Amino acid sequence: MNKSVIALVVVAVAAGGGLYYANMLAEDAIKQQIEQANQSYRDLADNGEMPQFSLAYKDVSANVLTSSYSISGLEVTMAELGNIATIDLITAKGVKPQSLADKASMQITGIKAAPAALQLLPPHVSAFVQSLALHGDYSYEYQANGQLLFSQQTRINDEFSLSYDFTLAQMQQFWQYAKEFSALPPEQQQALTVSEDYVQQVMAKLASGALSSGNITIENKGFIERAVAMAAEQGQAPDLKTIQGMALLNISMLEPLPQAMKDSLTTFVNNPEKLKLTFNFAEPLQFEKLATGEPMPGLETPEAMIEYANLQLTAN
Repeated sequence: MNKSVIALVVVAVAAGGGLYYANMLAEDAIKQQIEQANQSYRDLADNGEMPQFSLAYKDVSANVLTSSYSISGLEVTMAELGNIATIDLITAKGVKPQSLADKASMQITGIKAAPAALQLLPPHVSAFVQSLALHGDYSYEYQANGQLLFSQQTRINDEFSLSYDFTLAQMQQFWQYAKEFSALPPEQQQALTVSEDYVQQVMAKLASGALSSGNITIENKGFIERAVAMAAEQGQAPDLKTIQGMALLNISMLEPLPQAMKDSLTTFVNNPEKLKLTFNFAEPLQFEKLATGEPMPGLETPEAMIEYANLQLTAN
């Protein structure tokens, strides 16, 4: 065999072995983080701050080459009840150990209530909840200009979804703080998150940012109707027609709302399929002003605010 070919084979084997070892280290790091979470739950339970919870899993996998990590067969256990929830699969991409990547995503598949939790519910509610599986998709991207793009979609079976996309501006201070926090050892992170100053520090950094644009979307494929019917059958809520009538009456009384937005709401109430709200502020809306309630000149009325935010509401 040619010496150069042998050299390439040796390099390939060495690289493969190194990658395998790196993956094992990453998997061990994930397992350690789960155990640290369990220890923190035990500590909080011992202090009487929460019930005793614990996490268990079937498998953990990592691929450092693609920055992809997954946890399968996750079980949430409560000491008094046993297994109360299961999650089929959690997959993360772009995540870095003790570092905050500028771009990452996560998928959570198959969140379901376990029999122990279902037993706490009335039979009709238990049967309804048992038919549900929640799924979530999350992603973010931090850009060099200080913008932070954040997206989330939460789904119930294939019957309902709530999603939103936000563009945040002037997030440099918040992102720097988040990066410094991510670089801390897990023990220091845990100690900081339970300290009195943590929330204040996060909110102070967040206050320097602003909301620029975004959208919120609801998509319904029979879930609303099914949930209302279940509640109505048990006498816990009016039937769908009654609820629709009440909603339409309330819409007609929303005087500041432009007629086009009223029409969209009316369309959705009569036929609840899809409702989308979009906004794009003329100038990014400062979180600090929102937190302090500081008045914004020219935005004293709902009509002015709708125009400033360029609010648009569309249905179906």
